[in-house]
Amino acid sequence: MASGLVTAEDLDAVTAEVRRRLSHAAATSTEDDILADVLVDHDRLTRFQADQLLAGKRKLTLGQYRILDAVGQGGMGQVFRAKHLLMGRIVAVKVLPRAKSNPQTEAAFRREIQHIATLDHRNLVYALDAGHDGKVYFLVTELVDGIDLRRQVLRYGPLNEVAAASVVAQAARGLAHAHARGFIHRDVKPGNLLVREDGLVKVSDLGLAGSVLDPESMKPGRVVGTMDYMAPEQILRPDRVQPAADMYGLGCTLYFALCGRVPFPGGTRSEKRRRQLEEMPDPIRSLAPKVSEEFAAVVQKMMAKDVADRYQTAEEVLEAVHPWLTGALVPMSRVKRTRHRDGGPPPLPSGQRATQAFWNFSEETHHSTSIPRMSMGDDESAFPGSVVRFVAESVLGLWERLRASAAAVVSSSLGGLCASLGWIIFRKAGGPWLDQVLEGADLNTLSSREVGGYVFLALLLVQVLGALKLRNRSPYDRL
Repeated sequence: MASGLVTAEDLDAVTAEVRRRLSHAAATSTEDDILADVLVDHDRLTRFQADQLLAGKRKLTLGQYRILDAVGQGGMGQVFRAKHLLMGRIVAVKVLPRAKSNPQTEAAFRREIQHIATLDHRNLVYALDAGHDGKVYFLVTELVDGIDLRRQVLRYGPLNEVAAASVVAQAARGLAHAHARGFIHRDVKPGNLLVREDGLVKVSDLGLAGSVLDPESMKPGRVVGTMDYMAPEQILRPDRVQPAADMYGLGCTLYFALCGRVPFPGGTRSEKRRRQLEEMPDPIRSLAPKVSEEFAAVVQKMMAKDVADRYQTAEEVLEAVHPWLTGALVPMSRVKRTRHRDGGPPPLPSGQRATQAFWNFSEETHHSTSIPRMSMGDDESAFPGSVVRFVAESVLGLWERLRASAAAVVSSSLGGLCASLGWIIFRKAGGPWLDQVLEGADLNTLSSREVGGYVFLALLLVQVLGALKLRNRSPYDRL
């Protein structure tokens, strides 16, 4: 009640339910926990609000906005989902944390608010309000009903050329609007492109943007942004960044959208920095063969290391992707991709997996050593390429089968050898009394060679049955 989130009437309405749950609660459950659960179940509180109250926090409002939930972390502060107390509108509230609050950050935050207020574009997240509650500064923006491009790709798979062109074109339009007003975003990446299910794209997190009209907004020598998407000149000269740097970040974002991975995966921040400056990423068509050479060339030019070889403005990028635009929004898939086996062969294992498969006669080995079937209707390469790939994969497939079979024989032989040695030791250690025991069971005549042979055959039979189970998915499944 002190927080203002619930009233006495709210508590009275759930009293009976709380008492009922208390009578059946475990010894470890507290009254506070049960009350919180009941209030959440009756939509009197959100789970975030309940957790905050249980932690002893009462302040869950900012000005005229009631905090409902935590959304994430923005460029300069935390982002919350909130509700206007009078209008009932659900918005996003970006807050400068008190831990980072000082005269410099507060001044930068005020400048950000003033700058963002000058932006008004369909493909940029709209700023609706701003203010401060005590010493807490906050910015209110629209809450986009969607997810960021990174989650879109990771959950639902890479985009095709048409969908990717639509995303990058909308982002370029929003960035062009910002560039025309002196903004350089400096952190263009999939996590800062919000995509709705209908295909609308909005660029977010302009908190990292530095305005060329306001030199104070950019601290000299400060490298700001995400290294996976950072232009070489931004790394070397962070205080002299131009719109072309945002086009590099947009190119890396497009690479991720098509391939499902960053241009330079793995490694530390310093290693990524070196690779951004010195290396070129793997060709797109090696990771996404369905991407045309023309579209791959556009992405490659967007990611050119030398600024002079790159698209200089967002307008140039728009012109480059225009042939792939349909004139309408391209809906985003919200069907999670599932791994399933179709009628065709699975890909051959990597060298590491193949080495492991030699010693582990497992399901991966059986499936990965299938001999591929050639399809003349393969639309990813021409006929000669299909023949070469078919022959190469067939040879490799046969080689992997031989290795897996050798692994079965080796493991069975080792098992038989160990059994023979164990039998010899067992016989010698047992002495006369063991001979008397074995005489009744008619096992006294077994030699170590026979024991090893029987164990070898038994283990080999297990390997064969396992192969049949994994290959045919027959009644051996429950063996």
